[in-house]
Amino acid sequence: MPAVHEPLHRAAEDVVTTVLAALAGTGATPRFLLQRDYRSWKRCQQEVFLVDERELWQHPAEFSSRDWWYHFPEYRALRKVIQDHEVFRNRVDTLVGFPSTLLRRSLDAVVAQYLLTPVVETTRAYSFDRDTFEAAYAAVEAGLLAATVRLVEYVPLLGFDMSQSLADASLPDGLAIRPMSDAELSESVRVMGIPIGQITSTNSLMLSRFHQNALVFERDFPVHSGHAQHPDAGAPSPFDAAANRMLIALRIVCGGSVTYGRPMSMQHQEDFDPHRYASSLLTQVQHPAEDRPTLLIDMAKVKQLHEVYALLGEPRVQGERFLLNALRRLVMAGSRALPEDRLIDLCITAESLFIHHSGLPRRREKREHLVAGAKALLTGDSELDTEDRHIEQLIQDAYRRRNTEMHGDVATGALRRLDGTTTSDLHALVGDLERLLRRAAHLFVIKAVAPESGI
Repeated sequence: MPAVHEPLHRAAEDVVTTVLAALAGTGATPRFLLQRDYRSWKRCQQEVFLVDERELWQHPAEFSSRDWWYHFPEYRALRKVIQDHEVFRNRVDTLVGFPSTLLRRSLDAVVAQYLLTPVVETTRAYSFDRDTFEAAYAAVEAGLLAATVRLVEYVPLLGFDMSQSLADASLPDGLAIRPMSDAELSESVRVMGIPIGQITSTNSLMLSRFHQNALVFERDFPVHSGHAQHPDAGAPSPFDAAANRMLIALRIVCGGSVTYGRPMSMQHQEDFDPHRYASSLLTQVQHPAEDRPTLLIDMAKVKQLHEVYALLGEPRVQGERFLLNALRRLVMAGSRALPEDRLIDLCITAESLFIHHSGLPRRREKREHLVAGAKALLTGDSELDTEDRHIEQLIQDAYRRRNTEMHGDVATGALRRLDGTTTSDLHALVGDLERLLRRAAHLFVIKAVAPESGI
């Protein structure tokens, strides 16, 4: 790519060739060391990660001296070119970055790291390589002229997997669900934001494939430079509220036990001069149930996520306290490991949804209200695809078993599922009850937004 600003191109080349000649003139040769970065992990297999190993050129001690750089006329000439340019002079030897996060970018560090290092590591000597320099210079010039910088906000999805055909599933409000990059996974590991399956050696670890995707929000910011505080530096991110809504939508549409890791934010690693590390909110990390991952398997489910996510943001939904309480308990139930705990939360969800919203007389037992409300909402529902008598029996058995757990009694009798079969497995009963309540919650959300729908 030809240089946009030829004076800078010539001055940068003069500095690189002069410094290389000066280093070669000392009779020394470049020193390279194999370094292991225990903050950076690289994927070896789907669930196996090895510590990042790189052979790096060890910068001469002279690079740390400003006087050493200034004794080269070519370096002073490069500074003069930069100072004469209206953009370049605001992009080096100052704080540069996002409105809320500024890092110092010095000219000598840019020359050493982004112009000299690629040439030396390519030639393995203090000699000039034209092709390597031109590629390195093009990246530096484009980076210094860039008008925007990209912020990547992401939260790991724990207990989640999706079809490879849905990689980078686009969602509303600029959200996406995609596999995390090695850099994003490494940062999540560093802050203990995702569970580590096993540390197999000092140089390797295992991460479950169910913890390798993330909900991501990427946005551009104008590059901010200088020491003055940007007026929008403390503005809250819209990502937090959007992530909360998406978790509810995932539970309604896909079920399972998906939870969030620690929310992270970092500069896009393909930007020029990116900060390597992310910032994180040190929130509590709630592990999902390993045997009940949330699966996103086809575009029909992605479409439903779009719809439910949009509905959850409607003011009418936000104004229905009974519905918000039911959704909160539904999410809590999904992440419980024990079926007894899930059952109790799901029964509270059912009470919030059905007891006061079926138009029935108040003088009835709680179980009767739950049955009548569920049948009024779900009779003939094509997605649930079951008979009224099976709905009634499931709710009665679930509520009876809930009372048994709450009062410490001994459980007796078989349990009936939505298909009418009997079981003694509490997991199976709770799974069917959750499926019924996910569908009911979905219909109540639609009804809250469009009462005329007749649901």
